[in-house]
Amino acid sequence: MQDICARLSEFATSELSDTLDELGIHGVLTGLSAQRVGQGRIAGRALPVHLVPKSGDPAAYRFGGGVGKPLEQVLQIMADGDVVIMDLQGANHASAWGGLASRLAQRRGVRGTIMWGTCRDVEEIREVGYPVWAVGVCPRRSRNDFTFGSINQPITIGNVRISRDDYIVADESGVVVIPGPRAGEVIELATRISEQEKTLLLRVKSDTVTSWDEV
Repeated sequence: MQDICARLSEFATSELSDTLDELGIHGVLTGLSAQRVGQGRIAGRALPVHLVPKSGDPAAYRFGGGVGKPLEQVLQIMADGDVVIMDLQGANHASAWGGLASRLAQRRGVRGTIMWGTCRDVEEIREVGYPVWAVGVCPRRSRNDFTFGSINQPITIGNVRISRDDYIVADESGVVVIPGPRAGEVIELATRISEQEKTLLLRVKSDTVTSWDEV
């Protein structure tokens, strides 16, 4: 797994998106933005999490600040090399990830967090340098509106299915999901596309492009 993640981290998400397009794979998650300028690129194994809309569930409630009980279950499982990817159905009215979770994830070696929903404590997240992608920010806690659904079970965001066997690569251009069984194929083709891009870049810099089909 580490070798695959290291290889995938060599490619920008734009290159990987082109690769997935060539292979007919839906893998780009739209509507997500990096929450810090200069956040860089991450690559890791997907840790899919699903939270279910439910109002006032006692099983999700905890007094005051800190983390809600649904998130606590995620924090107990996440480990080195993971990318936490949480499905809150794109909700923008409550946040299930914030500063304390980011600090703990960082200590555990988690590569980053992808929120199909909002995050909060964005100043603290930026201060500690933990990578988060989200649909936006909202200070409101989520424990009154969401309860635990699942961990390590497949989730679907848009038209992209994400399982524990898959890989996540994210940078400031966006987030892509690489199906685990096809990672080798993706890496091989992405290498070809990356080399093509380098050749074209040299020609652009030297103003010698005569046809985009030459490479």
